[in-house]
Amino acid sequence: MRGEDAVEIVKVSLALAFPTATVEGIARAAETVVRWGAEDAAAYLDEPLTQRMLLDLLQVAGLSENDYTPADPHWPNADLPPANYRTWSRTELMDDGISFLPRPPDEPPPRGPTPRPGPGAAG
Repeated sequence: MRGEDAVEIVKVSLALAFPTATVEGIARAAETVVRWGAEDAAAYLDEPLTQRMLLDLLQVAGLSENDYTPADPHWPNADLPPANYRTWSRTELMDDGISFLPRPPDEPPPRGPTPRPGPGAAG
């Protein structure tokens, strides 16, 4: 799928989730979601990280927490605060001091096939 097509699909979804956002805010948030997808940000999403990602998306879209009403009235879980780190890159619109960690500190890296060295690689 082309990147432009992915952004358009995400724009439609975000427009439904964030009906008060501007067209520009939706476009910024959609481009950000696609970039985070390319970074494999979803590999470790749990409820606290999902809450952190939602707050980041609201900020990128130019919205406040009060501008979002979750479909599930019991989400987010009030007993669980948003994660105090993120596993995705920051944008210039995210002006907080929250750390970027490539993975949650208490979880091992994902297991998968061992990458093969490319042409011209030593070893």
